[in-house]
Amino acid sequence: MLDYAASILIKFASLLFRLIPISAALWLGRRIGDVAFIVNKKRRLVAYANLKAAFSAEKSPAELRKITRGAYRNLLETVMEIMNLTKVSKGYMDRYVDVVNLSRIKDAGKSDRGTILLTGHFGDWELSNLTSPMHGFPITVLAREQKMKRVNELLNRLRESKGCKVVRKGMSTKNILKELYARNMVGILSDQDAGRKGMFVELFGRQTSCHSGPFEIAKRTGSLILPNFIVRTRGPYHKLHLEEYIDFRKSSGGDDVKENLQKFMKMLESYVRKYPEQWLWMHKRWKSTPTRTVLVLNDQKAGHLNQSLAVAQDIRKARITQGYSPEDTKILIIDIKYKNAFSRAGLSVCAAFAGWRCHGCMRCLRACLAKKCYDGLMSTYAEFVVSCGSSLEAVNVFMAKELNAKNIIVMKPSRHIGLKKFSLAVIPRHDSPPRRKNVLRTALAPNLIDREKLKADGQTLKGKISLGSGQTIGLLIGGDNEEFLLSKKCVDKVIDGLLGPLGKGGADFLVTTSRRTGRAAEQALKSRLGPDPRCKLLVIANENNFDEAVGGILDLANIVVVSGESISMVSEAVSSGKRVIVFEPDKKRPGITKYEWAMKALEGDGYIVMTKPENLGRAIDDALSDKHPVRELKDSAKLFEAVRKLI
Repeated sequence: MLDYAASILIKFASLLFRLIPISAALWLGRRIGDVAFIVNKKRRLVAYANLKAAFSAEKSPAELRKITRGAYRNLLETVMEIMNLTKVSKGYMDRYVDVVNLSRIKDAGKSDRGTILLTGHFGDWELSNLTSPMHGFPITVLAREQKMKRVNELLNRLRESKGCKVVRKGMSTKNILKELYARNMVGILSDQDAGRKGMFVELFGRQTSCHSGPFEIAKRTGSLILPNFIVRTRGPYHKLHLEEYIDFRKSSGGDDVKENLQKFMKMLESYVRKYPEQWLWMHKRWKSTPTRTVLVLNDQKAGHLNQSLAVAQDIRKARITQGYSPEDTKILIIDIKYKNAFSRAGLSVCAAFAGWRCHGCMRCLRACLAKKCYDGLMSTYAEFVVSCGSSLEAVNVFMAKELNAKNIIVMKPSRHIGLKKFSLAVIPRHDSPPRRKNVLRTALAPNLIDREKLKADGQTLKGKISLGSGQTIGLLIGGDNEEFLLSKKCVDKVIDGLLGPLGKGGADFLVTTSRRTGRAAEQALKSRLGPDPRCKLLVIANENNFDEAVGGILDLANIVVVSGESISMVSEAVSSGKRVIVFEPDKKRPGITKYEWAMKALEGDGYIVMTKPENLGRAIDDALSDKHPVRELKDSAKLFEAVRKLI
């Protein structure tokens, strides 16, 4: 019924347009294009994302939004001109279409060879197909089948009324070969995604899947390829550019199909760069492109960055299972800096109302972020956005809108922003996450611990130190945060506990601090552990850190002791598969913190042992004598599966 109604409407419109000037029809088309730009959200977002992929380093969001609107206007002007095909005659073409290098189509028609008039969905491509028959050279066109059969046949009859022979579905290749062998002309549109089995060449700096069929056919039949691009100059006035022939007889050999396909795509890109609003951006042009980018937002907190990077690495691993190489997934880190604390609060409020109108101009981000940070974000294109930390959730939301990207947050979002604005939320269970399809409940925070990487780090570290044959204990020291204070007094108690059992058991120990560790705590570690021969490694991160320090310690240690103020550090220790003891730093205020809830839940599940600093020695003694197997954490497998489903 819809097909029938649409065909009647098109017939009525064609009759109506006979009575009004073409300029009035185009004016109406532009107005309908404005409406379509507003209501056609799905394709509008695809178009903007494509433009972002092509021009993110060159054009501002406002410019890209203007081009998107212009693309809708041009498309609807083309539709109106199709409705007006009944007006098209030799006189119409002479008046409104200026053909540049007209001799090329005449020479091709007299060349005693078949010719493929090759173009893309650019300008009014339907009008460009009529140039050949209007100059005495009939053309066979390969037209895409429309879903509505009556409308499809009506459009084909309009095309054929002006000298074009349309190849119907199911007969395309056979009929095209027949026409070319008969030394006739064939019109083909070839600029859309060809799937993972297409031929990949470069377009706008990206590996792009393209149809190689026209080039394979031209090579097989000895035909010329005549690239042509029609540009709307003003209203109904056009300029049709006939470019240099692509002739396989003059190719250098080798992979000449790919070489000539790349040549055509470079021509297309040059026209799209000059007239971006005249290309059809509404289809997923880079759907099959192997390269994908993960944008990781960084609040300069190492723990948060590591959690985000763990998710980004899982995206890479999941894509590897789909047949892509590790290099096909790029991970880009951008530091996020606000102008001030008020800007951060303001952006958080705005994020609750973020929509395409807001992300089109990005006024909120520009007003709240430091200029260098904003410029970096706006010159970036990515298919995934990942963040961890409350200061980043609003930026995550805006960038996902800007890029039409899937976004992942590693935390429980603020109530006013909500879960609906994220494709996936990875939330530790101590934050009481709701049960939603886009929520993954975890025991711990995501981390970068990889058993193979740990083993490699362990081998590297082992070459730098001299370990004994007995037990080895690792100590990971954090620092102050908003809830806890890692004082010198607390660190001294930890050292006392460490030296007690080690003196009895003769074990070695490996120690590293974090960048948050205070100066007094560092001095206590250096003065008391530095001279001890059993301390085989003491890394003060603020003075002399190296990449394999933490990984090497986690690999070589039999028992790992961690300060309990950092969920990230505890997560890494537990994920290493070693027996873990967590000591409690001093609290800054009374009451049970979310960190303590998390630690108590882990202890209840048997992943860690909690202790006070003064009781650390006893806890180490108990751990050294414990013969039960260490319980293995399954969070990493759950996270990978959630990410795999998302992508």
